[in-house]
Amino acid sequence: MKRIIFFLIVSFSHCLIVHAGNIADVFTSMPDSIFPLLTAKNRSDMVDFYKNKMEAKVRNRLNSYARMDTLTDDYLRLTLSGASEAEMKLLQTEDSTEIICLIRSITAPVGDSQIQFFDKDWQRLEWVDVPVPATGEYFGEAVADSVAEETKVTLADVQRSIDDLRFVRIATGPGAPVFTFTLSVDELNRDEKKLARRHLRTLRYRWMGGRFVNVEQ
Repeated sequence: MKRIIFFLIVSFSHCLIVHAGNIADVFTSMPDSIFPLLTAKNRSDMVDFYKNKMEAKVRNRLNSYARMDTLTDDYLRLTLSGASEAEMKLLQTEDSTEIICLIRSITAPVGDSQIQFFDKDWQRLEWVDVPVPATGEYFGEAVADSVAEETKVTLADVQRSIDDLRFVRIATGPGAPVFTFTLSVDELNRDEKKLARRHLRTLRYRWMGGRFVNVEQ
């Protein structure tokens, strides 16, 4: 009987340890290939500095600086350089399995993001269906022939320019698994940019057990 009780206690403790895994553990144990500029020591130091309320800033392999800006149990945000950043978030599927969401973003000269999903062994997950909104969705109820009177540029002109080469910033954050999709307009000319910003809206999606669901504005 004692052996049975001991076995149950050990098994239960193991389950707690597995469940207690957080984004810091995932980040420090990840393969170097995910963030080639950061060594394992870089990542470990960032976590230690942040937890000790110090500036979580380290020199990377290019002798420039990277910084951990935010760290919670299930989310972290990094500034990797003056023009790039990354976010990592743990998400749950319908069977309560945790997967890793990784967003890498370029912030200049044009904002753009890449989003990927992995299991806890860092095997790429191809089954996640990431939203790809049409350009028109970012303008909501705006009428395509809306025009900037001073330049005669129409919103239809703007959308055609964006469709030629479209860039989208994706972001999330600590707390609820909500993701924002923002259409970049930095590549447009001044007049197109001005009209676009007058009508542009951010799209929001919530992760719900394995899929993205549109969140109405």
